[in-house]
Amino acid sequence: MVPLELIREFERQMTALRIGNTPMKRAQKLEKKLGVRRLHLKLEGENPSGTHKDRAALIHALDARKQGFTTYTAVSCGNYGAALAYVAEKLSIDAVVYVPKSFASPRRADIISLGGKVVDVDGGYEDALRKSAEDAYRNHWYNANPGGEHKELGLFAYMYIAKEIAKELGRQPDWVSVPVGNGTCIGGIWRGFQSMSMKPRVLGVSNNNSAIHGLAMGAKEPVMLPDLKITEINEPLADNFLTEAEEVIAAVIDSNGAGVEVPDDELVKASKVIMSEEGLDILPASAGAVWGISQLDSRNHVFVAVLTGRGHPRT
Repeated sequence: MVPLELIREFERQMTALRIGNTPMKRAQKLEKKLGVRRLHLKLEGENPSGTHKDRAALIHALDARKQGFTTYTAVSCGNYGAALAYVAEKLSIDAVVYVPKSFASPRRADIISLGGKVVDVDGGYEDALRKSAEDAYRNHWYNANPGGEHKELGLFAYMYIAKEIAKELGRQPDWVSVPVGNGTCIGGIWRGFQSMSMKPRVLGVSNNNSAIHGLAMGAKEPVMLPDLKITEINEPLADNFLTEAEEVIAAVIDSNGAGVEVPDDELVKASKVIMSEEGLDILPASAGAVWGISQLDSRNHVFVAVLTGRGHPRT
C-alpha cells in the first residue's frame, strides 16, 4: 500500500512540476495508413525530461526525501537517469546514475547538465543494477532501482497513465499498446486499468526482450534470447534480465492481449512514419507501440499507443 500522504504529495508535485496529464492525440493519418479504426497516441514524451520516467523518478524522490535520504540512485541506459537528475534538481536532492559501459547512453550529457552524477560500470545492465544497489546500501542512499525494495512505487506511478487515458477517452480503449523494457510501465498501466474495473487488451511491444520473446512464441514465461543484441536503437527495451518480467506476462495474459517483437529497422521506420504522418518526433523504441498494432490480425478497434519518449528530449 502506498501511504495516502505520499499519494497526495505526488499528485501535488506532478501538477507543480508539470509531470503527467500528458496530451493524447487522435492520429487520423496513421489510422488510414495502418488500417486502424481509431488510434490515439498518448504522448509521454511531453513530460519535462522527455519520457514517462519522470513519473517514477518523482515518486521515488518524494519517498526518499520523506525518509530523510539526501541522495537516490538507480541504473539507467539514459532516460531514467535524465528523469532522476531532473527531479533531483527540482527537489534539492542528489542523483547518482549507474550506466553499463557497453551502452551508448546518449543522454549522459543531459544527466550531467541537470546535476546528476554518472557512474560507469563494467558489464551489462544487471551488473550496473547490482552495483547501484550495493552502493545505495553502503552509502545510505535511497534505492530507486526497478525491481528494488521500492518497486511498488514505480508501478503505482504508472497507474496514472491508465487513469488519464480513461478520462480522456471517457471509456476504456479496446487495446492499449505499450513499449516494454523492464516491465514497470506496462505493469503499472495494467494495474491502473484494473483499479478502475477496466480490462482493455494489452499489447506489449519490444525488441530483444525475453518477456516479449516468450509471449510472441506462445509461452507464459520469459524465453532467453541466445543471440541477444543490444543496440543504441533498442537499449531502452532489450535484455534477458528483466526486473518486472512477471508484470509483463500478467498484463498480456490476464488481458487476453499479445506480445509483438519489432526489429531495429522497423522501429526506425515507425519513428519516421509517425513524423511524416503526424508531425511527432518519437524515440524509435517508443514508436514500436504504433508499429506493433499493424501486426495484429484485426485492427477494427479503438487503440491507444503509449509513446513513452520523444526523439530529441528538451532538457
